[in-house]
Amino acid sequence: MALTANRDVDHYVDQELRSVVVKAGVKIYKGAFVVIEESSGYAKPFVAGAGAGTANLFIGVAYEVADNSGGSNGDVSVRVYTQGDFGLPISGGAITDIGKKAYASADDALSLSAAAGANVFVGRVQDWISGTEFVIRLHGVADTDAV
Repeated sequence: MALTANRDVDHYVDQELRSVVVKAGVKIYKGAFVVIEESSGYAKPFVAGAGAGTANLFIGVAYEVADNSGGSNGDVSVRVYTQGDFGLPISGGAITDIGKKAYASADDALSLSAAAGANVFVGRVQDWISGTEFVIRLHGVADTDAV
């Protein structure tokens, strides 16, 4: 149906840091890879093999700790970085991996392997720092299937 009058809409200026509600019984540590559990809509730390992909949508990197281990769904919120470049290690990575997709294989580990159903896409390798340390550009929920 078309508008017949003016309306006010919310405009979110800062896209980098968002607050999301946390799933019951979990603790999210600062720096963890955070996903939204599609079946519940609540945030939790990523766990490898826990229905990655459509069941768990990558939302960002935890800006702070959030302990909801003794609470109900949504009792606690956590702020997460939803975009930006982050210095992170990639197991087995090399300087020749610039431009490749990076996948979380745990809430604290990255891999270059999609491992369908086990890992979740988090972003792309932007630069090599040294050894296995890289600059990763995050891709949040809206960019889940980014190429």
